Amino acid sequence: MRRMLSILLVTTLAVIVCMPVGGFAQNNSAIQAGLNWMQSNQQADGGFPGFGPGDTADAIQAIVAAGEPLDDFAQDGNTSVDFLAAQASSYAGTSVGGAAKLVLAAIAAGADPTAFGGVNLLELLGQAYDPASGQYGPDVYGHTLVMLAIRSVGANPPQDAVARLIDLQLEDGGWSFDGTGETGSDTNTTALAIQALTGQRQADGARGQAIAYLQSQQNDDGGFPYSQTSQFGNASDANSTALAIQAIRAAGQDPTARAWQRDNGGPVDLLASLQNDSGAFRYQEAAPDDNALATYQALPALLIQPLPVRINSVSGAQALVAPGAAADPAAPALPATGAGDDPTMFLAFLAGLALLSGVALRRVAR
Repeated sequence: MRRMLSILLVTTLAVIVCMPVGGFAQNNSAIQAGLNWMQSNQQADGGFPGFGPGDTADAIQAIVAAGEPLDDFAQDGNTSVDFLAAQASSYAGTSVGGAAKLVLAAIAAGADPTAFGGVNLLELLGQAYDPASGQYGPDVYGHTLVMLAIRSVGANPPQDAVARLIDLQLEDGGWSFDGTGETGSDTNTTALAIQALTGQRQADGARGQAIAYLQSQQNDDGGFPYSQTSQFGNASDANSTALAIQAIRAAGQDPTARAWQRDNGGPVDLLASLQNDSGAFRYQEAAPDDNALATYQALPALLIQPLPVRINSVSGAQALVAPGAAADPAAPALPATGAGDDPTMFLAFLAGLALLSGVALRRVAR
């Protein structure tokens, strides 16, 4: 019976983490304006503007998080998924982080990551795992992306991979891009690490320290910079603020709550204020031009949707992503879910869990 209650509790918490809490209605017009800008700027080959295929992967997650059909985003018959699949072989070979981003996009799009553009992306993730160190790839940023990709396919990262990420946490509670103290913590890597550690109970202390680090980095306008000690300044920017919002939610907190409000508003307010009349988002207040990547990252954050935006179990994924390694038995994979689902279904599901929990508790009391 205790096991049943534990399963119910874990499942309930998992679903709650996947639910937006900031109120879709209040940001509905902002989301739609952002999607309209994306659609009007989609390229003829189906891709989205930016620095490469990784930006199109982010764009796909933004569209799915908003509950929009990907088929509505096509140019000359070419969809964003078609474009990304055509780039899969070359882009996945650039880094394990690139392969992980493709997995996240493929799962969001409902595609098979074991045969995406003719590439078995999960196999590539597994090949990048170093059992001696417990790390995927050469840096923390890629390691966190892989852990997120692993969760998106319904698998669990190896115990040593979780321990490795915890070990790489710096004294101030944050993580640096490359894992070294000399580089220093930054909000972006830290936000991804918090999301990557979701569901890992042995990381409770690490997540608490990381949230405290984020609070120490928040500006008076409610937003977040890359870091307060960055050589490029500490002004709030859309990308860092978006990632922080997602991390706060992944840690089980509400980024619109009083704890995250400053004199001039909270992180969601700051992010919304960076939207241009075009519907796109600017990177910073001092950089007024439309910024593609800022737009792709802002939309899921305005929906208070952490990564991954969708989870779908893939048969055989565990053996592919962690060949020969033991997954953490205390960290059950989150249930498959889509960000665009009707919220009433979530509420009905939670109500059912509450009813079952009540019945179980009554039986225990007897």
